[in-house]
Amino acid sequence: MSRLRTVLASRWFKLLLSVLLLAVLLFETDRSEMRAAIAEANLAWLALAFATLVFSQVVSAYRWTLLARAVGFTQPFSRVCSIYFSGMYLNLFGPGTVAGDVGRVILLAGGQRRKLAFTTVIAHRAIGFVALVWITAIAVVLLPEQPLPEALRWTGALAMPATIAGWVWGPRLIARLLPRTNNWRVLVERDLAPYWHDRALLVIAMLWAAAAQLLQIVAQVFVAYALNLHLPTSFFLVVVPLVTVAGTLPFSLQGVGVREAGYWYYLSSIGVQREAALAVGLLTSAVVLLTGLTGLPAFLMLRQEKAMTAEPPEDAEIAPRQPSGQRPRA
Repeated sequence: MSRLRTVLASRWFKLLLSVLLLAVLLFETDRSEMRAAIAEANLAWLALAFATLVFSQVVSAYRWTLLARAVGFTQPFSRVCSIYFSGMYLNLFGPGTVAGDVGRVILLAGGQRRKLAFTTVIAHRAIGFVALVWITAIAVVLLPEQPLPEALRWTGALAMPATIAGWVWGPRLIARLLPRTNNWRVLVERDLAPYWHDRALLVIAMLWAAAAQLLQIVAQVFVAYALNLHLPTSFFLVVVPLVTVAGTLPFSLQGVGVREAGYWYYLSSIGVQREAALAVGLLTSAVVLLTGLTGLPAFLMLRQEKAMTAEPPEDAEIAPRQPSGQRPRA
């Protein structure tokens, strides 16, 4: 079992899964028509999608800054934003968002308070996930064009109160199961108190999270426009969030393959040609990967900064060591 877990967690397994999914989709699609659709894509709309996605990441970085400051991290927004974008770059080399989140923890903590830094990343992810769930739930309940089962609509209606209850009481109930002196219980009940009691912080963080998620959905609208596709609202407000969540799971590299499969299946089911459906997924993945590359300058800057603080300057003078029992000459 441990060997199987190691294989499933391997970067090469994620890469293989992404390649296999893409291979199956390409086999089921007229590749010449798909290439023609991509070649005719409007570059202006794609550039706008890229700019919107980058801006959404800046918004997310600001939200993380608010959460980090609430528990004692005092770095300015410019530095936290650099750390956040460095994590985006690191995500290109690991499954899901694991590599980027680990990098953000290390860079934010600076060698100290790593548990606290870790919880800020978890809180940031959790609030973003809740905002995405709420957007999808509202769309499921309110969109009349959605031919969905009544049970799914009820599930959407219950999503908001369920996630609020889970956020407010879930972690503290789990902490109560631990001994009073346990470090994690102390962390949850004392150090993370603002996340449970500061309602203004939670509301503001949720609003910023919703703004970031909506910007990412708008970026997807621009990708569709680039291919001259005018897709139903349900695709952007229901399918895109579901595929986004699936793409962040540690089963593929940056959601490549998973994203294309989700779009290919849904869009084909509503009458969009398979070639155009796959083109939407491929161009979206390209924009996402390019957005991750924007974190490279920040990553290089922080790595150089760490190297400079870890090593003394090359021209630093070293005072000669005096023999024991002798005083230095005047």
